Amino acid sequence: MALDERIALTLYDSIYQVISGSDPAAGLPSAFDSATTAFVMAQRGMVLKGADYRNPWSPGNTEGSMSAAANIASLVDEIPGPGPVYAPIGGTVSDVYRKIIKGVQNHEPPPSPVLEAKRAELNKVLVEEGKDEEGRPTLKPTALADAEQKAFNNYQDTYTAYVGAWAAAQKDPTLKPMWPIVGAQALQKPKRAFADWGAAGRDQIESTKAQLATLNEGQVARAFADAQFRLNAFEIVNDLTETFLRTNIAPSDWASADASTWPGYHFNESTFASEFTTEANVWGGGANVQAGLWSFGGGVDHSDSRQAMSQDTTNIGVSFKWRVCPIYRKWMDASLFRLPNWSLGSLGGPGVISGGLMPLIPIALVIVRDVEVIADWSHQDSEKLTEATSGSASVGWGPFAVSGHYSHSSTSDKFSAKASDKGFDVPDIQVLGFVCLRVPPCPPM
Repeated sequence: MALDERIALTLYDSIYQVISGSDPAAGLPSAFDSATTAFVMAQRGMVLKGADYRNPWSPGNTEGSMSAAANIASLVDEIPGPGPVYAPIGGTVSDVYRKIIKGVQNHEPPPSPVLEAKRAELNKVLVEEGKDEEGRPTLKPTALADAEQKAFNNYQDTYTAYVGAWAAAQKDPTLKPMWPIVGAQALQKPKRAFADWGAAGRDQIESTKAQLATLNEGQVARAFADAQFRLNAFEIVNDLTETFLRTNIAPSDWASADASTWPGYHFNESTFASEFTTEANVWGGGANVQAGLWSFGGGVDHSDSRQAMSQDTTNIGVSFKWRVCPIYRKWMDASLFRLPNWSLGSLGGPGVISGGLMPLIPIALVIVRDVEVIADWSHQDSEKLTEATSGSASVGWGPFAVSGHYSHSSTSDKFSAKASDKGFDVPDIQVLGFVCLRVPPCPPM
């Protein structure tokens, strides 16, 4: 296998390892359930202009930026295709979900009063009626459900950071021998977060959701009615009279210029793997990385051309800082997809959502920044490096964008890597891919 391909697949598997929760003997549950989630990575990262996403408006931050709130909603709204290569299929999560909620057809008799009362009692644990910032009736999480969600968010963040540090240490011959000591200390943070999650009501919330899931008879109409109520409460009209659904990305400072607490990855030629997961090999085939790491033209889901590095380029090193940032759509109830006895009429028959309209839903961003690539470059690759750092073309190196236009930006601003003594640096935030929920087969009828 050529070095170009080994580098690209090593990067994919390093991230996949964190997301899939490969067990570093932590004895803790994964932050993401590999049975229901997938990792899709772009052929070339989406570079973001951080200022476009900072300080978003929210009911608790009414002085915040409405455009930042709209930008965040748009960033995570595209629906990826079902494969491991990030390739948007043209629809948006918010649009398809709206169509589901508004077009649903119920095929079961009304529930019994006893069942309806039991369901209402269980729901009191999760949601309560309230008012939004404009005084409109809305459903909001109870204090218990809100505290449990925040505690889970913290556990998710600390656990993925821990697994990332463990995975990086296994690839570093200087850090690996120290991991039994360093790792034992690092493990305390996710252990505390897991205990805090339990104290915040983890078991009670899980039990309540499980009981609600068993009430299949007669719950479809009520569940979709509640979903419509919630959907209406989170619709926002921005300054351009465009409607969007307010969405959050955690942690709240993910787009900040300060990355001092982000975990780091460091690779060199001795740590690039030679064996890879099935997912990495499928991604590599779809991304065409066997043709080479350099890519020119195109964008996140394709390139106009790829070229291999010269065999005379040696001593390659790659480093970056990274975060896995969960996406929260309080307007969405994904449990609806598993309900029985409903259809979508003219929108399509059984399985049309999972089979085509919305096979995956992004539930976390995988972002990197401060990407640095160094090497003893051949004359041939030095010319490509000059082109990449001049900002005159759209260039990528492996899954990293090196120069081009900012993604998801209302401006036409360009970015380009900064030339260094040994290679190049890209300080901007890049979205390398998404953790996605696999939508179960639906609708059922």
